[in-house]
Amino acid sequence: MSLERTVRSRLKQWRRRITYSDPFFNWISGLSVFVIKSYLNILKIERVEHPEFRSMDLSKCLIAFWHGRLLLPTALCGSWNMVIMTDKSFAGETLTRILLKFGHRIVRGSSKRGGFRGVLDMKAVMARGHGGALAVDGPRGPVYKTKPGVLYLAHKMGTPIVPLTFSADRAWVLKSTWDYFMIPKPFARCRLVVGAPIWETTEKNRVTPGKLDEMLARFTEEQDAKIKQ
Repeated sequence: MSLERTVRSRLKQWRRRITYSDPFFNWISGLSVFVIKSYLNILKIERVEHPEFRSMDLSKCLIAFWHGRLLLPTALCGSWNMVIMTDKSFAGETLTRILLKFGHRIVRGSSKRGGFRGVLDMKAVMARGHGGALAVDGPRGPVYKTKPGVLYLAHKMGTPIVPLTFSADRAWVLKSTWDYFMIPKPFARCRLVVGAPIWETTEKNRVTPGKLDEMLARFTEEQDAKIKQ
């Protein structure tokens, strides 16, 4: 091995030791939480909840949202004390630390890295009296395509699926990301909306992933249209 390759290898190992360390994750997540909270203070945010949701026991529902609409729910729904599944990756570890600082409960897993184990862990936490929340097309897409885990959990726990989204009258949509991540522009008017519970979770009448895709897409499109009226 040449001297140049040796130096590169050593630098890479040194960088990984730093960036994958607890102090680094704590620093980057703490900075992210500070930036998110500060940024939300300059937005005009309205929260809208369906009447049926307001009367529900939050420990007996399963929140479903698109990965690209993660920003506002992350910061504003921590008091619901729900369990969320995050990816087993560098980005997932960072997101985990951020979510924990906002008050969420976490299990780890993804469609490619321990996904079914993560779903079972999530089921166990929900069985102890906590609601659940899932970015149903996460963590890596395809965008707007529901993974089966949310329907499995809803059926096994006997809980409705509750759609959640946020909309903004002015926003950046990051086309370079797989999920078209949305960031409201400064001083934008935003709405965080919780829809009507979806109760079709029995074996006989269970909603399919494709049907849930349609329902979430229609719900999101309706809220996007309302914010611009």
